[in-house]
Amino acid sequence: KVDERGGKMFLTKKGLWKAIILVAIYFILGSFCVAVGILAILFQLETEGLLLYAFICYLCCPLIFFWARRREGVAKFVLLANKRIFKELNPKAFLAKYEEIRNTKDLVVCKPQIAVLQFASLAYDLLDNREAALAVSDEMIAVASKEKKTAAKLMKASLLYSYDRVEEAEALFSEVRTEKMDVITQGMVDSLLKSDRAMAMGDYKTFECYCLSALERKFPKLKPLNKLLLHFGLGEVYEKMRETEKAVPYYQYCVEHGGETAIREKARAALERLR
Repeated sequence: KVDERGGKMFLTKKGLWKAIILVAIYFILGSFCVAVGILAILFQLETEGLLLYAFICYLCCPLIFFWARRREGVAKFVLLANKRIFKELNPKAFLAKYEEIRNTKDLVVCKPQIAVLQFASLAYDLLDNREAALAVSDEMIAVASKEKKTAAKLMKASLLYSYDRVEEAEALFSEVRTEKMDVITQGMVDSLLKSDRAMAMGDYKTFECYCLSALERKFPKLKPLNKLLLHFGLGEVYEKMRETEKAVPYYQYCVEHGGETAIREKARAALERLR
């Protein structure tokens, strides 16, 4: 049974020991303050500050443990994804680390969090490994808590729309829209209606406006991957609208800034096709 209390992660023995050592440091520091405080009492010196520090150190021990445990099991994947996928456009590098840890025999916790699986699915998608991307999205739905399952389904629906598997995507999207949603999930629905679903359903103008508006956004600042995906989307939509002159510069951007993603080769093939 999957633990749905938020503790899902990939945690190795090394990561667990790092958390334990960090807690030990705080415990030793607290004990040192207690020892010095006792000596101060014996010599009738001021002790309130030292005992307060000791109390704070002891109080922090469980908090530090959970923070360090989460950092090792989840946060480092988030940082790695931001660096390798979103900035460097190198999904292979992220997947190499993800698969290395996922397949290691040293795991003491193997309950992946949605954020980690989302990055893995995105990385596979950027390499055009559709089967793996969908498999991870299925896992994402399976491990999601009740509150996050709707968001996980929307992520899979987005993939299905982008793969032209419209019938499956529509069935999943219709199911999601009957469920209770918070503000963030509703925002995902609105975004999907204007992006992947609009493109898949032939509503090209809506998709075009969505991409152009996103490219003009000043805050939050777009990362290289976001720019790449928007440029490729505009290239595709202009090609479908038979406005090839508009499509060319967007595809050219993808060839020049596609990094180690499959989008670069797709854009290059599109330029050859349009010539």
